[in-house]
Amino acid sequence: MDLKNKILNYFKDTYSKEIIEINYLYFESLYQKFKDDFSVEMTLSDGVNDSVVIPLPIATDADIDFVAVQDYESLSREVSPLLKDFRLRICKMQAGLGTSVKREDLLKKYTNRKTLGSKGTDLFIEYNSARISIAEMQLLLAQKRASSGIYESVVFSNLINSETEDAVNGIWNNIHPFENKSYNEVFNTEKLKKGNEIYQLMMPTISSDGSVSLERMAPAGHGFLGFNELLEIFRNEDIKNEILVVGNGEDLKSTPDDLILSWIAENNVPIAMLTTTKLEKDKKGGQIAMVKEDPAFITIVEKAQAEKANQLQYFEELGLRAGDKRSLFNTNIVVINKKALKEKLIAHLNISEEHFRQIISPDLIKNSKKKEHESYTQLEGAIGSSLLNLDKYFRKSYNQNLVSFLNLAPENREKFFVPIKNRDDFDEIYGESKF
Repeated sequence: MDLKNKILNYFKDTYSKEIIEINYLYFESLYQKFKDDFSVEMTLSDGVNDSVVIPLPIATDADIDFVAVQDYESLSREVSPLLKDFRLRICKMQAGLGTSVKREDLLKKYTNRKTLGSKGTDLFIEYNSARISIAEMQLLLAQKRASSGIYESVVFSNLINSETEDAVNGIWNNIHPFENKSYNEVFNTEKLKKGNEIYQLMMPTISSDGSVSLERMAPAGHGFLGFNELLEIFRNEDIKNEILVVGNGEDLKSTPDDLILSWIAENNVPIAMLTTTKLEKDKKGGQIAMVKEDPAFITIVEKAQAEKANQLQYFEELGLRAGDKRSLFNTNIVVINKKALKEKLIAHLNISEEHFRQIISPDLIKNSKKKEHESYTQLEGAIGSSLLNLDKYFRKSYNQNLVSFLNLAPENREKFFVPIKNRDDFDEIYGESKF
């Protein structure tokens, strides 16, 4: 039996054929790169070597112009009337346990659950003299956005997987604090809707002998969300005026504001990635770089790539040294203007779906694990990589960009970017340790 049928049979009694198919296609794109031994190695230019990978802190002004960076601080302070023509779709990434955030005590205190859900469902904040989860607060913030009247409507959905779906879906049955209705009922109006949840299935791993194993299944990274959304836009002939915003489920700040979305609507920006000026605490995160091939393109350089190139210290110090320009730190907050992107695809692409899937497949991340004396490898990809690979294709083929970067200066980063990587982050932000 071939790999596709094995995966179809594995999930057939639990999920729909459509959900299984899109997850298989995503995994297949990563597995093909694994079989081809395709990995992206990045040696950063340091001003001495002849690498074509130019970190922005040492780039020329012309190179930085090429990257297409818009500063948040320079945006118009007026909300665009064009937003009334757009449906705003908010998607929070809740497909992962996030075990680095210890929270079993919170589950015991505030829920009847004994097993972890997502970070968003398991971390609780004070609201209306009670404690509610961050995931529930995300719904209240979406409702507030809908009540502003700025958008045609607001739709809310989550990226979930088998480990988190029960906890995330359970939030919809909670009673709204002011309306004596469940969130399922509240999010069922013309202006405010519950969207279809996006299911990311656990995927096979690679055994130590190089074979595909269904004995140990694992998440394959949030690159799935980018792959899923881009493929839907490619397939669908009737794309409405919709702005999709993607952010981390445990970060209440991760929905771009009306000024950012006004800039996207007014300038017909197909894709925007939010970055923030790198600070000392950002040393280990991914940074934007320019690859000066002919033609040039943009990429994200990760810590693991710098380590492999024996440049970890240099990577960490970039943007923090005297004389450096700023380094753009990736926040994983993404905005897709679906109709603007579809217009670009229609105007330029005349390719098969298979070719398109190859283009949007994210760069392969081999996540090596060891459990019970057995080694295996998870095949993963990141959402930013999927979007930038499509941007790379357009830059190389048509000399135009699809992705623009919206950068937040340090004084504005916490308006949109307050990540929770561990329990100390949560306690510092929300003061749970005081209760």
